[in-house]
Amino acid sequence: MPLPEGFDEWENLQDLVRLEHNKAVQTYFKNQENDDISTPKRRLKHTCLMKDSDTSTMTLMRMWLFEITCGHAQALQRPVYGTPVTEFQPDRTFKPQIKLYFLEPYNFEIHNDGAPRSEGEITFRLMTELSETITRSDAERLARQIKSIFATPPFIWHKGHFKCTYSDQKRGYELKLLVPNKAEGERIIRAVLDVQEHPFDRDYLQYIDNDRTYPNNPGTHRVYGRTVKKFARRRTSQVKFSYAQLLIWGKQNPVNLVATSGSRLRSVIERV
Repeated sequence: MPLPEGFDEWENLQDLVRLEHNKAVQTYFKNQENDDISTPKRRLKHTCLMKDSDTSTMTLMRMWLFEITCGHAQALQRPVYGTPVTEFQPDRTFKPQIKLYFLEPYNFEIHNDGAPRSEGEITFRLMTELSETITRSDAERLARQIKSIFATPPFIWHKGHFKCTYSDQKRGYELKLLVPNKAEGERIIRAVLDVQEHPFDRDYLQYIDNDRTYPNNPGTHRVYGRTVKKFARRRTSQVKFSYAQLLIWGKQNPVNLVATSGSRLRSVIERV
């Protein structure tokens, strides 16, 4: 069937984009009133919604605000649920997992030439829970606890050259941390244990010293016809708590428990 006389390509494109985009915005902000900017969330919803009078630039800006700044596009990427440690699950039932993510703040002097920011990740299992038994109330309780310990104020992990481990498999811990000294490793481990109010047991702690050198600037080498920086192994840095997630076997997306202002996670229980 031929296009109708006077068919406007821009109007057709804008109508379809606006229709589908606004559906997603209404779902995302379903608890917020329309045409209201009295609160930050209501203002954000109103600003994300496309209007018939929008120019192409405004259409793109509203889409960018919603998908990137608000973090809706995160839902397009399915997380990969890590293979659970078999020792933690003798009955082959995958226990829920907490992930704490840390990121080095951007420093122009260090990162302006493309050097990656240091990251840190701590995970542990909820051994008293199952995918079938854990509830939204449990997630909210964990979120409040993690927010109190790691987000207000943001917890700083000082990364170093030495390895500190804590293995208490019955309670779900198999922690491996890079730290500058034993005291820092113990400080971080105690904070992690506080999430579930578990006692610290020094018998599970091991601190591994070494005499190796790990330069922060290891030099350059040639890769694929280009001179690039060598990867800095065990670079000393300070990484700051960014977000926490609850991973549940059988649930496609993680439950976002806590997120700081620099994180772009969506649908977070506790945002700081």
